[in-house]
Amino acid sequence: AAITYILINVTQPPMNDLRVRRAFNMAIDKETYSKSKRTTKPLSAFTPTGIFVGYPQPQGDPFNPAEARRLLGEAGYPVTQKPDGTYVCEKFPADEVKLMFASHTSNKALSEFMQAQWKQNLGITVMLNNLEFKTYMSARSKLEYKGLALGIWGADYMDPATFLNLFQTPSGDNGSGWWEKKYADLLEAANHTADKQKRYELLAKAEKYMLEAQPVIPLETPSVNWVKKPYVKGLYPNPSSLFAWKFVYIERDPSKWDYRTPSLAD
Repeated sequence: AAITYILINVTQPPMNDLRVRRAFNMAIDKETYSKSKRTTKPLSAFTPTGIFVGYPQPQGDPFNPAEARRLLGEAGYPVTQKPDGTYVCEKFPADEVKLMFASHTSNKALSEFMQAQWKQNLGITVMLNNLEFKTYMSARSKLEYKGLALGIWGADYMDPATFLNLFQTPSGDNGSGWWEKKYADLLEAANHTADKQKRYELLAKAEKYMLEAQPVIPLETPSVNWVKKPYVKGLYPNPSSLFAWKFVYIERDPSKWDYRTPSLAD
């Protein structure tokens, strides 16, 4: 029940242009990135994949580098292909866009992959900005960064709202500069709806609205490789990987052993 994403500072050019934000999102091959890590699932929404049973999770734009290049051209930054097959975007103000992240080996590896994707698919070299964690968090919350900032969020409770509420106010953990009353009103309406499925539908409508504004680039949902002996009972996968060990025991009767991993829907 967690996500990794890239925040976009929508208050400054060139990232204040929706076409540019969409282009940067569509230029990332999230499937390939997840396959290389083996412990994540690619993400195009802002809520984690496969966690909230019955939630009609909307989907953002898929990987489409050709459309990404078209959008950049439409925004005034034409991408041209060189004879060797690589791309270049000479008019894009690359000095106004950096990818900021907190110091950590995994963050550095992820950021370098994103940097390579934008270079390969858009012809844009985005510089990386590695900061100490407290400095990074302060700069992100105050919008004191150019372009992009890596974000990670884990669920405080098992509901889509724990992710969507990040953009309910323009300050706090928002960190993008994007806020719209319509979005906040949708969340407010959902949280005053007693019917669970109707509430989910309103939350999904809010999530779709936010994804279309693209203040973030969703990247991945962490996943777990689950291995358990069949005679171990009372130990099951759950969204937070938190286990009640007092209920775990060894079953001596082979007829009662577990030979499959139950889904979250079970």
